[in-house]
Amino acid sequence: MDSLLEDKEQRQPQTVEEEYALWKKNSTSMYEFVSETKLGWPSMAIEWLGTADSVSQRQELLVGTLTDKGDEDQSINKTNYLKFCKLDYPSGSKAALKVFKKFEHEGEINKIKVNPLDSDIIATINDVSVVNIFDRKKGLVATFSGAHSQEDAFGLSFNSSQCNILASAATDGKCVLWDTQKNIKFTESQIHSQVVNSIEFSPLNANIIVSVSDDRTIAVNDIRTMNQPQKHVSIDTKSVFNALSLSPFSQNLLACAGEDSMVHLFDLRYMSNGKTLHQMAGHEGNITNLDFAKYKDGILVSSAEDRSLIYWDLTKIGNEQTPDDAEDGVPEKLFVHGGHRSGINDFSLHPTIPWLTASTEEENYTQIYRPTEKITNPEWMGDINIDDME
Repeated sequence: MDSLLEDKEQRQPQTVEEEYALWKKNSTSMYEFVSETKLGWPSMAIEWLGTADSVSQRQELLVGTLTDKGDEDQSINKTNYLKFCKLDYPSGSKAALKVFKKFEHEGEINKIKVNPLDSDIIATINDVSVVNIFDRKKGLVATFSGAHSQEDAFGLSFNSSQCNILASAATDGKCVLWDTQKNIKFTESQIHSQVVNSIEFSPLNANIIVSVSDDRTIAVNDIRTMNQPQKHVSIDTKSVFNALSLSPFSQNLLACAGEDSMVHLFDLRYMSNGKTLHQMAGHEGNITNLDFAKYKDGILVSSAEDRSLIYWDLTKIGNEQTPDDAEDGVPEKLFVHGGHRSGINDFSLHPTIPWLTASTEEENYTQIYRPTEKITNPEWMGDINIDDME
């Protein structure tokens, strides 16, 4: 028995490159589509652009560059860009990403958001808290500065019901609301005492905005009363949360995650008691991004510095498991994408094609993939041949 265990341990990948090689070998069994492209610079942000036809062969997405301005090689172009990329899907005949347009961008791009009501309008926030508004046809159309301290900023969210309202949040703990049609700031509020790591409008209530911070609090605000003292709900958390997402199907469901490597679920109606509805374990590192899928109720996706992206199915919480199944994790852990060789900086779920995901890592690689239906179908284990995988 000991010799068998030793042989099994010896077959386990020992390095990141070995893990990647094993993932790549098994990828044909796990995905219906996989694309990997090495870009000129790494990216902190990635975002799909919606397409009019969900079965179109051409899909488009945005990436922002993170150039190394400390590089002394003067022959290298260190200008940052907002890049428009395309690839063929589902045919895959041109599966690699191709840049077909780019706009110069002042500073590093920390976050990209496409207006959910007008996909021609794109917002970015950079490493000195300047917000830029781009029109995909015209280029840069507005710049908002001076509202935040000139430090890194990662908070950016469009209102899903009022196309002209954009929120930004930064290191100074402020939330600022902008009118992107009048190009003015119309509300500013000190909602946190430290860095705001993420901020998001509710997709189902245009007046509610939620944020998480290094000050270990979650703040829930009504934008109509943000400037009035004691009008917001702020709860203390044991861990610093880096990311949050609000369900597009359930008005009160909030997910948060961060330094403790756990995904926490909350009910907005009972935030004042500070208790979570449920916690999910699966990552082994700092979680940096979260997003609820819009194509199916209960699907939540997270990514982390441990190089993994996890699809969760909240409808499976509490399901009974066999001892073998339990070794793979909690029942709601649907699938783990393990194709990255460094920490994942950002990911984006396609707005109209279920399960199609783009993610970008600390190195220069961007991956696009869609798990096979045998995985996204709850009964997939009854169909797949385990002998096909190693």
